[in-house]
Amino acid sequence: MSETLLSVEGVTKRFGSTLAVDDAAFRLARGELIGIAGHNGAGKSTVLNVVTGRLAGDAGTVTLDGTTRDATVPVASADALGIRIVFQELSLCPALRVDETAAVFDRSARGTSWRTAAWNHLQTVLDEMFPGHGIRRQQQIRDLSIARRQMIECAAAMLPGEVPAKLVILDEPTSSLDASSTESFYAYLHRRAAEGLSAIVTTHRLHEMIDNLSRLYIMRDGRIVSEEVAATSTKESLVAAMGIGGHEAARERTVSDVERPPVPGDAPVRVHIGDRATGAEIELRAGEIIGLGGLEGHGQVAVLEALAKAARSRLPGPKRTLRQDVTVDGTVAYVSGDRGDRGIFRYWDVGQNVTIANLKRLSTAGFLSRGAERRLVDGWWPKLGIKGGPEDPIVSLSGGTQQKALMARAMAEDSDLLLLEDPTRGVDQSTKEDVYALLRRQAAEGQCVVWYSTENEELRHCDRVLVFRSNEIVAVLAGSEATEDAILSSSFAGAPSSLSGAS
Repeated sequence: MSETLLSVEGVTKRFGSTLAVDDAAFRLARGELIGIAGHNGAGKSTVLNVVTGRLAGDAGTVTLDGTTRDATVPVASADALGIRIVFQELSLCPALRVDETAAVFDRSARGTSWRTAAWNHLQTVLDEMFPGHGIRRQQQIRDLSIARRQMIECAAAMLPGEVPAKLVILDEPTSSLDASSTESFYAYLHRRAAEGLSAIVTTHRLHEMIDNLSRLYIMRDGRIVSEEVAATSTKESLVAAMGIGGHEAARERTVSDVERPPVPGDAPVRVHIGDRATGAEIELRAGEIIGLGGLEGHGQVAVLEALAKAARSRLPGPKRTLRQDVTVDGTVAYVSGDRGDRGIFRYWDVGQNVTIANLKRLSTAGFLSRGAERRLVDGWWPKLGIKGGPEDPIVSLSGGTQQKALMARAMAEDSDLLLLEDPTRGVDQSTKEDVYALLRRQAAEGQCVVWYSTENEELRHCDRVLVFRSNEIVAVLAGSEATEDAILSSSFAGAPSSLSGAS
């Protein structure tokens, strides 16, 4: 191995009675890309926060580039140590423009043309990291998709600083990126690694670790339990090392594997998308799971949002929303892909986050029934396997557990149409399997599910997959045909499709 850049020894961290990190130790060479894998709540983010000095540990040492510090002492600025961080939960200010955001990260942007200078520096990295990203300097952050916001965070971490970057910590950096953007991101990382930059990546997309990193450290319940060579690892071996092998032992089922009971009623949810003359008439039948595939940013999320707004509008007739002429017959529930900004209520407990969308059903004469509220929460707790108690603050839970709470909120609405915007973003494989099982159950009970995912392999769980390109549906694939290769091929080569009566 080449020269060691980072050495972590004996790092331990407790939160009250919970041992979050237990005697963790690992190393990283200069110019090396490694990964830390584990289930939600395994301690990955905590140990990295101690390494960067954002969080004081209870014991241990961290040696970076030959300088050792006590892990119990926090650091005022990780940047000053040559450490850059990309957080799992997006941290950009929604009210700022892109060029203003660039200036927050780029301290060299000064003078009367500071916006232009900051944007030029950020654009250079964006163009190399994500060719064709489509981000413009005047856009406000709030108007960008989650994927484009994540692109900005990743690129900003690579900007020149007062201290050259030695180490980049990347916590779920590709969780909202599609396959093409993910590939270009790792290609950029490898080019920078050849120049001497080191990186630690955490992601639940295990195939990314295997394909792009050199070594992997596996965490389970706060401990690093094994070190693996990425090239000789498999998804199954990593899952087993993480301690969720029993959960994964059963073969992953697709929709076609499930024996569904008769669906009560057969009235479809009718959806018209696009111009009245040229748009597609899509019949979404009760009990069906519909996937929205294709490269990120080609209209999938706009369709989900248009469906939600049309269904919730009290005005009769077609609703023109987000350039989509959309008509929906039926009620709708929506799970946002941005749980931090448009999902959870950060200052509420888990139970309140679950019941907020159902207050009308839980109230009598305008007064909320605490008993009914508790019964609703208790009914969904075992279905989703939510850890902790309903009174726990939602922010105390891992990202995957927060996502389960959002799924419970939406499913408890008992709507005709369930809209999902990348619901498994940043969650572990065990939680994903729980979500897949829940969706099959909801469909079996007659709900229609419309599901957008940036992970094309997930869409094999759908009955039909609508592939998008440039805000048009260019292919319709049966669930068994919706392989990643088929979706990508349709994304690039498909022609606009007439969906009248498509099944």
